[in-house]
Amino acid sequence: MREEWDGSRGTIAGDVGMDDSVATLQLDEARWSAVVATLPPLVRARARNGVRTRAFLEAVLWIAMTRQPWGRLPKAWGPWHSVYVRFTRWAQSGLWDEVIASLHAHADVADPLRRLVSDYQLSRHPASIARRAGPRFTPF
Repeated sequence: MREEWDGSRGTIAGDVGMDDSVATLQLDEARWSAVVATLPPLVRARARNGVRTRAFLEAVLWIAMTRQPWGRLPKAWGPWHSVYVRFTRWAQSGLWDEVIASLHAHADVADPLRRLVSDYQLSRHPASIARRAGPRFTPF
C-alpha cells in the first residue's frame, strides 16, 4: 500500500494502512524553504546538508495528518520512538511554534501540525498528569 500526500489539498490520497508499508509524504520546496528559514542555525546547517531533518518533518506531518499513534509510523522514516523523542524536544523548546508560524500561508499543513503539538502539550500539563495519577494512597 502506498500513500501520496497531495500538498495542494493537504490530504493523503489512498488508504492509510496499519502495516509497515512505505508511505510517501513530501514537503514541496516552498513549504520546506519556509521551515528551513526559521530553524536555529545548528539545525538549519544540518537540514541543508542532509535529508534527515526534512524526513523527520515529513514523519511528524504523517502523524499529524493521519492521526495515527506514533507506534504506527511507517519504518521508512526510521524508528518511531526516535521521531517521537525529537518531536517532544522540539515541543519543549518551542521550536514547533516557529515552524508552525513559518507555515501560516500553508494552513493545510500548519493546522494539523498545530493540533498535534497542542495535544502533546496538553497531555504534559501538570494538572493532566495529576488527574491521570489519581488520588494518592496514604496508608496512615
